Amino acid sequence: MKYLALLIALLTVTSQVHASAKGAYELYQKDKSKTRDKKIAHELIEGSYYFSAIPYINNYLETNNEIDPELEADIETLVLKTGTMAVLNLDEKRLESFNIPSISLILGTRLFNKDQNAKAYEILSRIPETHQFSAEAALIKGTIRNMERKNIEALNLYEACVKKSTAQESNVKGEKLKRYYNYLKETCIIRTARVKIEEKKYEDALTTYEQIDKRSYKWPYILMDQAWAHYYLKDYNRALGLTVTYKAPLLESYFFPEAEVLMALSYYNLCLWDDSLKVVDHFYEFYQPKAQALKDILGKNKMSHTYFLDLYYADPETRGNLNPFIRNLITQTRKQVKFNLDLASLKAAKDELALLKRLKNRNEFTENLEGNLDSTIGFISAKINHYIKKEIFTFVNEIHKHSYSMFNLKLELLSKKRDDIYNAKAIAEAGRSRGSDVNINRKTSQYFFDFNGSFWADELGDYSFGLQSACVDNKKVANK
Repeated sequence: MKYLALLIALLTVTSQVHASAKGAYELYQKDKSKTRDKKIAHELIEGSYYFSAIPYINNYLETNNEIDPELEADIETLVLKTGTMAVLNLDEKRLESFNIPSISLILGTRLFNKDQNAKAYEILSRIPETHQFSAEAALIKGTIRNMERKNIEALNLYEACVKKSTAQESNVKGEKLKRYYNYLKETCIIRTARVKIEEKKYEDALTTYEQIDKRSYKWPYILMDQAWAHYYLKDYNRALGLTVTYKAPLLESYFFPEAEVLMALSYYNLCLWDDSLKVVDHFYEFYQPKAQALKDILGKNKMSHTYFLDLYYADPETRGNLNPFIRNLITQTRKQVKFNLDLASLKAAKDELALLKRLKNRNEFTENLEGNLDSTIGFISAKINHYIKKEIFTFVNEIHKHSYSMFNLKLELLSKKRDDIYNAKAIAEAGRSRGSDVNINRKTSQYFFDFNGSFWADELGDYSFGLQSACVDNKKVANK
């Protein structure tokens, strides 16, 4: 019975889809009015041909100034289903003439991505506080105010974003939309914490970060922020514990060269020169060959619009033949929310094209739809490919940037070790102990695992070293 009900539902949906395509074709053939393209777009949207509807929305808005409630609802649907690709081909002057929330979001996002922040803020402010797109608007506006160092306004906007996205997450029904609003909420929470770090309110920032669930895709990325907050609080043991979290098997596909820098600096501030030097040497041994391998791949495929996307879709055998580091870096990119949102759009466009190809009646109209979809799929594919390529470029540049920091730190460490050699006898007399739980700073709300019979993942993200600072020893040396 369940199978029969599912089959009936599927046939009903399929017949509705085909009826919408037929209705759109009839309009294409017979309707000569100035609202023809708007009507065609509506029929296509009713049949879930969202990407196919975009060119007709574009065509209508190019020559018509009126947006009735039905068209406004259709454009909002397109934004929800395709992202800000809707009305993609209209120029900014034309978009600015339409004062509806969906177009304000599209235009505001576009202007923000072009660093036209003042204009973006003005356009996004058109979106009513009660509208479903107000959470996205608050996020972008908060980011603009943060960039302008107007942090009180930024924090208020991020707070509004959290409240709005939380409410939307509860109200919407689809799982994808729920995940999207949860992504918005977490993004605004993280931006709030980073503002607090900028203001040197490190304890407040750490409390804010605790709102991010460890199961979130964003969680591995906030470990670095938390580690730096502990570092600035001079809790070097906790900073070391957080950076070493990336060595846990669950996070083996994540690479953060910055974590090595922070680890070396934490050892340095504990006056543990040998430990810091080991981290510096490991950084060069581990990351320099990998940076070169990435540069080679970038050099060979920099003109390709599909190579890096193809790595994502590669079969297990092809993926297995890749450099393990490159394979893991691709895996890390695959887990990013922005990447998955674009990938979902690509899949939806491909599914829509497949649906069109299954239509029995082939004609000029369906050929036009397929041609437009092919172009859209090519655009989204190139966009995702560029995103992956940009991530790899950023990663290589990050390695080079941190290599310079590590070089300077190594020079300083060698100088410190030379001083220790001169004072070797006094240092030996002072003595140095290693780890102990007495050296751990712990809140009453934090559990303590000594790893005797404990599962290593129980405290994932809450690790702390228990090293005693050797700097006290150096003071004793200075007095001898």
